[in-house]
Amino acid sequence: MPALNQAELVLVHSPLTGDLIWQPVADALRARGRTVSVPSLGGAFDGEGPYYPKLLDAVTSAPADGRDGAPAPPVILVGHSGAGPLLPALRARFTRQRPPRAVLGTVYADAQWPHPGQSWLGAAPSQQAGQLRELAADGVLPPWDAWFPEQVLIEEVPDPVLRERFRSGIPRLPLAYFEEPAPDAPPDPDHARTAYLRLSSSYEETAIRAEAIGHRVLRRTSHHLSPLTAPESTADALEKLALRFVESSA
Repeated sequence: MPALNQAELVLVHSPLTGDLIWQPVADALRARGRTVSVPSLGGAFDGEGPYYPKLLDAVTSAPADGRDGAPAPPVILVGHSGAGPLLPALRARFTRQRPPRAVLGTVYADAQWPHPGQSWLGAAPSQQAGQLRELAADGVLPPWDAWFPEQVLIEEVPDPVLRERFRSGIPRLPLAYFEEPAPDAPPDPDHARTAYLRLSSSYEETAIRAEAIGHRVLRRTSHHLSPLTAPESTADALEKLALRFVESSA
């Protein structure tokens, strides 16, 4: 069986934020000897859609740390927030590429549950979808942090320097992305290879949904952006889940 430190943890950020959300966790994991990659999705929105294929390309083509021409290690996929709908298609991409890469497990970290074949707006409650459409101007949405009162972000990221760094990496996304059907790839049905990491109470309903269909749920009492502000405890949680994936692959 592969050792945990031989598996590459691929930390996928939400398209609505920048990759900074995962960088502190990646640093914490690397300090423990783990192989980690944090692909940036920003370039996927250069030009016109469809956007999902470009998002998948951005992740599967990103090099891992310290590979140096060695055979690619197995993968553990971790998606935060809006990256959740990408994870099933990413798993399919990694396992079908040449040479194929084994995916030991998938972690949904305070993430949206996948909606294969359905758009983000189609899967969202009608009121939420309508509010999002109203925010768009000339087919482009404001940055994600402008969707809610500023005090929310201040409370979750109280350090003003870190908060501005995070805010500077938040893109303005085309409404067309939210209208585009997600890839028709179902989540991995194997409970031993799928887990939900609930970071905030806002995602408790999604965690309950994952639990109801048999997936393991690990709950932390924190907030949605805790990978940015509490990297060590987030890394601890990911290592706990990753170890289960490695053991189950034996």
